[in-house]
Amino acid sequence: MTIKLGADAFTIAVAIYALAAILYVAYLINKQKAMADAGRGVLIAGFLVHSAALVIRGLALGRVPFLNMYEYMISCVWGAVVVYLGVEIFTKNRSFGAFAVPLITAGAFMAARLPYQLVDIMPALRSAWRVPHIASAVLAYGAFAVAFVMAIMYLLAVKSEGEKGSFWASRLPSAKFTDQAIYRVIAFGFLMQTVLILVGAIWAQMSWGRYWGWDPKETWSLITWLIYAAYLHTRTVMGWRGRNSVLMALFGFLAVIFTLFGVNFLGGLHAYSSVMK
Repeated sequence: MTIKLGADAFTIAVAIYALAAILYVAYLINKQKAMADAGRGVLIAGFLVHSAALVIRGLALGRVPFLNMYEYMISCVWGAVVVYLGVEIFTKNRSFGAFAVPLITAGAFMAARLPYQLVDIMPALRSAWRVPHIASAVLAYGAFAVAFVMAIMYLLAVKSEGEKGSFWASRLPSAKFTDQAIYRVIAFGFLMQTVLILVGAIWAQMSWGRYWGWDPKETWSLITWLIYAAYLHTRTVMGWRGRNSVLMALFGFLAVIFTLFGVNFLGGLHAYSSVMK
C-alpha cells in the first residue's frame, strides 16, 4: 500500500460526496423520498471509501494520519460526515443534507487539492496523546460545521414562516425544531472541544514542560471554546432561544475557521499543520 493509493481513494470519495450532495439538493427541491434514500446511500458509500482512504494512508505511514494539513482536513471532513449521519438518524429529517452535504463536499474538494506527500515532524508530535487530541478536534469541528449550516437553515425558516406558498416554508423543518437540533449538535461539539483542550494541555506538559503557553492555536482553540460556552450558558441559564442563539452559533464557526486556517499564518508550535508538502 502507498500513500498515493490512499490519496486516490480519497479523490474517489470526493466524487461520491458530490453525487450525494446533488441527490440531497434534488430531494429538497422535489421532496421525492427516493432522492433522499439515494442521497443517504451514496453518502454512506462515500464515507466508506473515505474511511478506507484513511486506513490505507495510516497503514502506509505506520501511524494514525493526523499530522499535516492534508491529513487534518481529510479527517475533519470525515468527522463532519459522522456527525451529519448522526443528526439525520436522530432527527429523521433529511432536509439538513441539502445544506450539510454540499458543505462537506466543498471541504473534501479543498482537502483533495492539498499536497498529500509526507513531511518531517518534530519529535514532540510522536506521542500517543496525538490520537485523542486530534480525534476530539475532528469531531468538534465536524459538529460545529454541521451546526453552522443548520443555523443558516434556521434563519431561512424564520424568514419564510407565515409566507403562503413559500419554497423554504414547505421544505425546511420548523425553526423551533432546527433550533433544538442546533443546540444538541453544539453541545456535543463543545464536549469534544473540551476534551481537545484538556488532552492538549496534558500533552503540552509532557512534551514542553508546561500546560499552556498561549501559542496562537492554543489561544484560538480557547476563544472558540469560550464562544460556544457562551452559547450554551445564554441558552440554558439565561433562556436565550432562536435568533440570538443562532447568531452566536454562526459567530462561533467563524472562530473555528480561523482556528483551523488563520492561525497557521501566525506561527507557533502548531504551525506544522500549515505545511503543504
